[in-house]
Amino acid sequence: MAQHSADDPERPPFTGVDGGPTMAFPPESPDSPTVAEDLTGPPTGPIVATWAFDDLLQSAPAVWPEPKPPAPARKPGFYVSLTVAVMLAIGLVAALVVLSFRPPVTRTAGEPTGVHIPNLPPPTNSTPPEASAPSSTVPQADGPLADLAEHPLSTSTATMAPFACALPRFDPADGGQARFYQAAKVCADTGFGDLLPASGLDAASIQVVTVQKGPEDTPCGAVAPTDPATQCQGTVYMTPARLRDVEGLDRYPGKYLGVFLREYAAAVQYATGLTDLYEKAKDAPDAPGDLADRLAQQATCLAGVASGAMAGLGAVDSNITNEIRERLTTTDAPPDAGSWLEKGSGTREPDSCNTWV
Repeated sequence: MAQHSADDPERPPFTGVDGGPTMAFPPESPDSPTVAEDLTGPPTGPIVATWAFDDLLQSAPAVWPEPKPPAPARKPGFYVSLTVAVMLAIGLVAALVVLSFRPPVTRTAGEPTGVHIPNLPPPTNSTPPEASAPSSTVPQADGPLADLAEHPLSTSTATMAPFACALPRFDPADGGQARFYQAAKVCADTGFGDLLPASGLDAASIQVVTVQKGPEDTPCGAVAPTDPATQCQGTVYMTPARLRDVEGLDRYPGKYLGVFLREYAAAVQYATGLTDLYEKAKDAPDAPGDLADRLAQQATCLAGVASGAMAGLGAVDSNITNEIRERLTTTDAPPDAGSWLEKGSGTREPDSCNTWV
């Protein structure tokens, strides 16, 4: 192998930082040791700045992160809620497992997948029960009361629809009462005008006469201003002097309206043929002695039907409704007038007014 000296132009010596020679390349011989430059003397090149390790530590103080505060302690409710949630999750998983093996099945009658249950024969030592007759909580009318009990005004389940009744400011004078009764007639015509056809009956044309000065001639006899209010052959006769001066109803319009509604209902009984059935039953040999009371009870109940349909609407407020009840359950009232009035106003149906069974 050829050797090159330090002066060999083909291989320039190693130069230092400042361009001067520092050391020669060692000979390419394994037997020649490598001689390094003497570094014990003063440096010949440029001085590079250095820092001691301790100076670095002092010049850059360590910045330690602030310790985090400890987590707040869990409340007992947290562990209770966690336990409940875990148990619910376990129960849900268990339910899903059970449903996967036994899925719910909804069976419909006649469905092929339904379970067939065979009809079992009856026991050999038993006999089939005897058929019992149908029972009824309402006694059936017979004899002279049968036709009255079967009249549509006694059996209809049609309901009088609620409606508003417009009444003028009440004036107890004769003329003021006359205007009041004509307005009340419009209200009653509205209620019964729909109820009767719905019950299979013809609409009734009811007339109203206010007896103010002298007696009024009627097919049923003369009616004086001081006589009780009444109806005759489908016409209502109201007597202001009687209600104001004899009975002393004062300025309570509901009491006057109650009397009017009862007499209007009695006129409806006549117009629909029920009063004729009553006259026939009254003449029967086995007629009960309370037929007149039953006729008045039915009229009171039908007045309750109209009162219930008007209650709380238009001019008929709670005061007037209470006044109707007070008047119809006291003066010239039939037995149990209060209960019959309640039946009518509560259901607003004629079949609640069947006093003949």
